[in-house]
Amino acid sequence: MEKITTRRKIYEEIVLNPGLHFRELQKRLNIPTGVLEYHIGVLVREELVVYREDGKYKRFFANSTMTREERRIMGTLRSGVERKIVLLLLENGRMKHGELSHRLDISPSTLSYHLSKLVKNGIVDKNTEGRDRSYFVIRPEQIAKTMIKYRKSFLDSLVDNFAKWYMK
Repeated sequence: MEKITTRRKIYEEIVLNPGLHFRELQKRLNIPTGVLEYHIGVLVREELVVYREDGKYKRFFANSTMTREERRIMGTLRSGVERKIVLLLLENGRMKHGELSHRLDISPSTLSYHLSKLVKNGIVDKNTEGRDRSYFVIRPEQIAKTMIKYRKSFLDSLVDNFAKWYMK
């Protein structure tokens, strides 16, 4: 009976917080590595849970609750820095690299790293004019709606504040 309870707990955490990676699930649920690996394996084999590779992480999603596009968006926006970049671009539209770096108070090289991941994942695109690069969200309405739909799964107030602003 305990296996089913543990597995259900893992599945419910994934449903409530789509896009969590293994270590985050382990930390939130306080489950030993081997036990979590076993139950995640069962959930994946039974096709109740799917995962998306994100660099060195596997991000987990309930198979029936999200579209493939929503999984792609949420997997990318699990990173706090990338989420902040997207929120700033959604609120301000197209922005130059230097302005983003200044507003987010992060180094230009760190910003470039995160922007390249957002571009690679199809969330953000860039426009280059001479030496100036500006960035914008590709499908802002779809990104905003997905973030708002799953806002309770984020552990910060940024998405809640954005939802209030967006829904005005």
